[in-house]
Amino acid sequence: MPRLLFRADGNARIGLGHVMRLLALAEILRPDFPEQLFLIREPDEALVQQLTAAGVVVQALPNQPLPEEAAYLLRHLLRPTDVLVLDGYDFRYEYQNTVRGCLARLIYLDDLHAYPLAADLVLNPAGGLTLRQYQMRQPGARLLSGPAYAPLRGAFRTSAAPITAPNPATVLVCLGGADPTHQTQRVAAELLALPAVHRVHAVVGSAYVGWESLQTWAPEHPRLTLHRNLPAPELAALMRQCGAAVCSASTVSYEYCAAGGGLLLLLPTADNQHDIDHYLRGAGLARPFTAAANILTSPEAGRLASSMQLAQRQVFDGLAPARLRQEVRALLLPPPPFYLRPVQPTDSNQLLTWTNDPAVRQFSFNPNPVARPVHEQWLAARLQDPNALLLLAQDAATGRPAGLIRYAVNGAEATLSYLLDAEFRGRGLAPLLLLAGTRRVVEHFPAVHRVVGHVQQANAASVRAFERAGYRLAATPPPAPESVTFTWLA
Repeated sequence: MPRLLFRADGNARIGLGHVMRLLALAEILRPDFPEQLFLIREPDEALVQQLTAAGVVVQALPNQPLPEEAAYLLRHLLRPTDVLVLDGYDFRYEYQNTVRGCLARLIYLDDLHAYPLAADLVLNPAGGLTLRQYQMRQPGARLLSGPAYAPLRGAFRTSAAPITAPNPATVLVCLGGADPTHQTQRVAAELLALPAVHRVHAVVGSAYVGWESLQTWAPEHPRLTLHRNLPAPELAALMRQCGAAVCSASTVSYEYCAAGGGLLLLLPTADNQHDIDHYLRGAGLARPFTAAANILTSPEAGRLASSMQLAQRQVFDGLAPARLRQEVRALLLPPPPFYLRPVQPTDSNQLLTWTNDPAVRQFSFNPNPVARPVHEQWLAARLQDPNALLLLAQDAATGRPAGLIRYAVNGAEATLSYLLDAEFRGRGLAPLLLLAGTRRVVEHFPAVHRVVGHVQQANAASVRAFERAGYRLAATPPPAPESVTFTWLA
């Protein structure tokens, strides 16, 4: 199996945000990539322990200019089957282009969309972004944007505790693990000056350099509780106790929304946080910290906290891990050697021949051959149905029809069925057809958020094709006892 490699740095000067979200991604992708290696420069002992405890092997890199580092990776570490994930603002096009030639795939976590990229897949947790804002130079590169694809640690993605009405009188202050601009004490002091605030919980991480000063100041404020380097489950539990939070416009703000949510007040602490700040406030999921005094002292604070919590829960649906796993699985597939076009009435004979192929009927839920009049009536109805999409795959080299994939759309769900021509079976084309068709139906029907395929358990080749295409087994009962259901989340 391919290795999954991560490259990011974290310390008191630049913060730990890059490292933390790569750790979340490592946790999510571990079922598909059991061998994981974290590449980092000069990590301190506490960070090495945290990375090791998370199940990744730590590889300290020499402190050298990035062009030399890229060459070092090529010579000493990278394998052609590796998948490398980069997170950091200095890994620009030249670095990416150098390492890309010795990898299976390159993934880049981005906040800036400020320079050309050589990655195959770009993740930007901020919402509202499109490919037009990027300079993608790798053929077929994809952009995954927004909370639907934001990698969060497991403690924040699920909660056994029921969501209760938030009490904004208890406020969390978390400006990232390092708080490199040293604003935790100032923010806590401003909150403690408000009579409506009954308790402030200030959280810092292991890289925070002002801990001793904060401890010296804290005893003067009995309504203040300090926390340092909390494990993820403890931080998530604390977030659920706090009906309001002041967070940097970074992963920690997403963690608060996903853990339970409430009145979120944003204080950007770095230029790269602009997109998340703009997205969360524009979507009504947060307010600026500059409005904290007015909001927290208002009689409407509780109502606003509840309203904001409801909106956050709808956006942070807990399904990002499933979406990320399906996209990374799909990323490992080669480009399809065919193209898709809409089915035409003149394709009727070809479709009927495929439909009555004994190998197709064997694994159909209706094994009986289909009569021509029935087929023609069915095809005419499907071509007129605005909720149907029929796509024929044609071999790019010869133009020969290679297969069919079709969808029946019902609201937010599309159900698929597919087949391949006998000449094109056994070539590994089924997962490519499933993926290409899924991309097309989601693009054609923006309201579709779930694509479903039903497969007979005995059809091992089709089961494997769905798995390779990134689909996952559904928890819902299949339509027939001998079948299984696969889903794709859009």
